[in-house]
Amino acid sequence: MPDVQPTYDYPKDDELRVDELQAKSTHNSYHVEPPNNDLQAWNYSHLPLERQLDEQGVRHVELDVYLEGGVFNVFHLKLIDDHTTCAALTACLSALKGWSDAHRGHHPIVVQLELKSTGPGDPEPAFEELHREILSVWPESRIVTPAFVKGGAPSVAAALAEGWPTLGATRGKVLFTLDDHGDLQRAYTHDRRDLEGRLLFPDSDPGDPFAAIMVANDPIGGADRIAKGLAAHMLVRTRADGDGVEAEANDTAKRDAALASGAHFVSTDYPAKRPDFEYFVEIPGGTPSRCNPTTAREGCASTDLERPDQLATP
Repeated sequence: MPDVQPTYDYPKDDELRVDELQAKSTHNSYHVEPPNNDLQAWNYSHLPLERQLDEQGVRHVELDVYLEGGVFNVFHLKLIDDHTTCAALTACLSALKGWSDAHRGHHPIVVQLELKSTGPGDPEPAFEELHREILSVWPESRIVTPAFVKGGAPSVAAALAEGWPTLGATRGKVLFTLDDHGDLQRAYTHDRRDLEGRLLFPDSDPGDPFAAIMVANDPIGGADRIAKGLAAHMLVRTRADGDGVEAEANDTAKRDAALASGAHFVSTDYPAKRPDFEYFVEIPGGTPSRCNPTTAREGCASTDLERPDQLATP
């Protein structure tokens, strides 16, 4: 039986596009601080993924995945920093899917995957297993795929010259990205040609035929690159903090630059206030996301993107 998206009261769903929002993201979204840790960089623990979505307004998550024994597992570093809220990729995806099933009024959730290990040799079998595991949890009808975005255009980048799909066309769905700008990106894009048969959008640059997603982690030094990505209608992820440095010093300069940059997803280790730090990241005026300060059209309101009374699945 076909999956039918419920109807919600978002009057601008046929006007506003995915690239007109700005949302909160978490870095290493599965991470749990290891026991007896004395490293500032690992001094953070995230809530389970479904609670991040529900309680902290997170709409973009990052997962490090390792191919082990023919399946993908999720952790940071083997043995020394491998505590996680969901050990298997399918478990992580199921947590996200369960929340989405109960809250189909959400704008797209983005899952950024960093393939830390794909096994020896040709990565194509790893890509096939990755697709299999994703589709075992999320049906393709609930995924914003490259084929969906491309439509009848000659390339993904050509399609995005006209803008991303609308919120109405993507509400209740998930979008997957590949955090790699090297050999895996080249292999996944068929030697940098296209995304035929693929489910993920890889990190890219303006001018690439598959240009849709950009990972630009430094909102200060990388401000020009972010601006170029926005001009090319790419979805950009940046970071508000890293390795606990900003949190320890309660230094908000990088966070403020990230929010002002127009990057669509602002990633943090601190998505909510903690007793030991003043520092945390919130999307100003978000419900939980807000209209992008750079790319959103005039008249956009955060409640056009999401609002709490229009989330639950009827």
